[in-house]
Amino acid sequence: MATARMRMIAAGSRGALMVCLGFLLSGCATHNLNSARSAFYAGQLEDAEETLVTSRIPKRDRVLFLMERGTVRQAMGDYEGSSRDFIKAYDLLVELETRSISRGAGTLVINDNIRAFVGAPFERTLLHALTAQNHLSQGHWDNAAVEARRIIQSLDEEHRRNFPDEPYSRYIAGLALELIDDPSNAALQYRRANELLSRVEIDSDTGRLAHAPPPKNDEDEESSNPWPEPPPEPERATPKDWTDELVVFLQLGRSPRGGSSIGSTAYRTSPYYAEIYADGKYLGRSYLLSDTAWLKAETERVRALRDAARVVGRVAIKEGIAIAVESKNNEFAGDLTRLILIGLLEQPDVRRWETLPRWLHVARVPAPPGLDSYTIKLKGAGGNTIRTYDVHQGVQRRRNVAVSFFRDTPGGR
Repeated sequence: MATARMRMIAAGSRGALMVCLGFLLSGCATHNLNSARSAFYAGQLEDAEETLVTSRIPKRDRVLFLMERGTVRQAMGDYEGSSRDFIKAYDLLVELETRSISRGAGTLVINDNIRAFVGAPFERTLLHALTAQNHLSQGHWDNAAVEARRIIQSLDEEHRRNFPDEPYSRYIAGLALELIDDPSNAALQYRRANELLSRVEIDSDTGRLAHAPPPKNDEDEESSNPWPEPPPEPERATPKDWTDELVVFLQLGRSPRGGSSIGSTAYRTSPYYAEIYADGKYLGRSYLLSDTAWLKAETERVRALRDAARVVGRVAIKEGIAIAVESKNNEFAGDLTRLILIGLLEQPDVRRWETLPRWLHVARVPAPPGLDSYTIKLKGAGGNTIRTYDVHQGVQRRRNVAVSFFRDTPGGR
């Protein structure tokens, strides 16, 4: 028994030293990652990419760096490079899943930060959604459908457990399946996305979006906020003989930082939306499907309940190690062990994919035949125009459906 206790003390001490050393060595990489994020949200996309290309990546953060760099490249329009990063991140996640058991013992004595970053469940789902988005932006319809099936698997209730479902990813899966002529499974994903939303309606047969009518009691039951009146829309001037559609995936704002405390978050509300125009004609508007701040808050709530017992048990083991050191008539060494293991190393893992957007919107609107460019007017919740963008690249067409992607980054909103 004494021998086993000494082995535990030795292991804990060695582990503490190794983690301290690891954190010192990874400090530069963390600084570079934060610099890249700041450049990205300042609109300096090339600088952000260069930082993420040239940085030395800690092994435990390889997935995170690939996620961040893939997002930057996607915003730059480098869909091929972005897909390579996202697919490599997914391959590493599969590899890490097979090796996770062997790394579990270290976290029992030290903390969760020594684990390789695997992201929250919703981040892993969005990894597939953004990869599918890249494929759609290149007209790689079959590849997008592969990612659609991975989205569906990641959101399966048995796989997802108590973590939140995610309608934006389900919509992307539905569109990808629709475009490879799998209408029944596409309709299922549109229907599942619609079931998750209270303020938006998605037609399961067509994928078209509209405002949901207010509840009978004029109250949003999920958020206890008054049901908002949508701002008035401009008059539509789209000819009735238009049979084409434009689907735009819009990513707006900045998701919460890893260490931020956001508490409760209103259920999928957004201060922004987009109006879509072509040749001066108003085509329609975007609708909010997912909010990464809400997903983060819900994920943290589930994790807090799940991880509480594990953290308490880990602190108890650390205290046991400190008491064992004190039992050797060395009170100072015991206090030092306690300081290192509990005071310094008992830190939560706050790493997260921070270049994700905050608000994930979809617009599906009538479009003129052969459309290859359009205009976005980014609006505030009251209908005031904030910014205007002309989109001339990245529009792909599958029969009568044009698909495009847009990311708004200026100012870190």
